[in-house]
Amino acid sequence: MNYIRLVIWAAMLAASLFILSSCGGGTTQKAPDVSTVTVPYKSYPFYRDFSAIDTNHIAEGLTRLKAKYPGFLDFYLDTLISSGTHGHYTDTSRFLKSFLTYKDYRALFDTVNKAFPDTKIYDEQLKDVFRYTRYYDSSFTVPEHVYYFVSGLNLYTAVTHNETDLGIGLDMFLGRGFEPYARVQIPEYATIRFTPENIPVWAARAIYNSKYPWNPENQNLLELMIQRGKEIYFLEKVLPGLKPELLLGFTPGQLKWCNENEALIYNFFYQSKSSLLFEKDMQKIMRFVTDGPTTGGMPNDSPGNTGSFIGWHIVRKYAAQTHASMHEVLEAKDARQILQAAQYKP
Repeated sequence: MNYIRLVIWAAMLAASLFILSSCGGGTTQKAPDVSTVTVPYKSYPFYRDFSAIDTNHIAEGLTRLKAKYPGFLDFYLDTLISSGTHGHYTDTSRFLKSFLTYKDYRALFDTVNKAFPDTKIYDEQLKDVFRYTRYYDSSFTVPEHVYYFVSGLNLYTAVTHNETDLGIGLDMFLGRGFEPYARVQIPEYATIRFTPENIPVWAARAIYNSKYPWNPENQNLLELMIQRGKEIYFLEKVLPGLKPELLLGFTPGQLKWCNENEALIYNFFYQSKSSLLFEKDMQKIMRFVTDGPTTGGMPNDSPGNTGSFIGWHIVRKYAAQTHASMHEVLEAKDARQILQAAQYKP
C-alpha cells in the first residue's frame, strides 16, 4: 500500500512539474500601527501564589486565594485540575494535598517557577494580540484579565473563562525537550507547539475559538480546510511578523516541504478519486486538518495538517482577491464560493 501511494504521488509530481509552486512563506503585509489602540489588561501570577500554599493549612490558603482571585480560583480547581472541591475548602482534600506535595507535581511547579520567573515579555505580546484583534475586528471580545497557572500537564494551553478572563497554562510551554511530556504520552509531534514562543499563538487561538468554535460535524474536507484556514489567517493578522511555522505548528523543515509542494498537495486533494475536497467521512479527512507526525498518503517528509496549510492559502487569496476586511473574511460562510472567488491556483 505504501509503495502504491508513493507511485501515485510520484505520478502527480510529474504531472505538476510545469506549475510553479507558490513560495507561500509567510506574512509580507506591513503591520498597522496599533500604539493608540487601548485595551484593559492585567495579569496575575496565579501559579506562584497557588504553589506557595502551606500544605499544612490548605483551607486557609485557598480562602486567601479566593479573596485575591474570586473569579478564577474555583474555575481552576473544578475545571482545570478537576479537584472536586466545588467551593468546599478543607485540609482533608486528598487531591489537593497530593497535587501540592507529590514529588512529580512539586517538581513541575518548581520547574515552571524557574522557567518563568516573571511574565513581562508575554504580557507585552498578549497586549499586542489584543490590540490587533480590536483594530481589525471590534466584534471580538478581548480578555481583560490574564491568569498564568499550572494544570498538571492536563493539556490546557490557553483557555477563555467568561468574557473577561484568559488562562495560560505555563506547564504546557516548557519546550520540546521537557521529558515529562513523553511520560504522560503526549506525542512528540505535538510538542512543536509547546515552546514559550507559542504562548501568544495559543492565546490568540483561544480568542478566535471563543467566537468561532471548531465544528467538524457534517462538514466536508473543503469546509474543514476553510475553517482552519480562517483561524490561521486570524493568527497571521493579530500576530504580524510571527514566523509562519509557528502559525501552523510546523517545524521550519516541514514548512519548507509544504511551500515546495503546495501545488502537489492541493492536487492530491482535488484530483483524488471522487475528490477528497468534498468527502465527509471523518475517518478519511480529519488527519488532513489536525496535527500529526505526517499526512497519510503523502511522503514521510510531509507534516500532518497539510489541509490546514492549503486552507490558509485559499483564505489569504480570497482576502486579496475580494479586498474584504478580516471581519468579512471570517464571516464568509460558503466554502465553495470562497474557493471560487479566491481563484486559487498554486
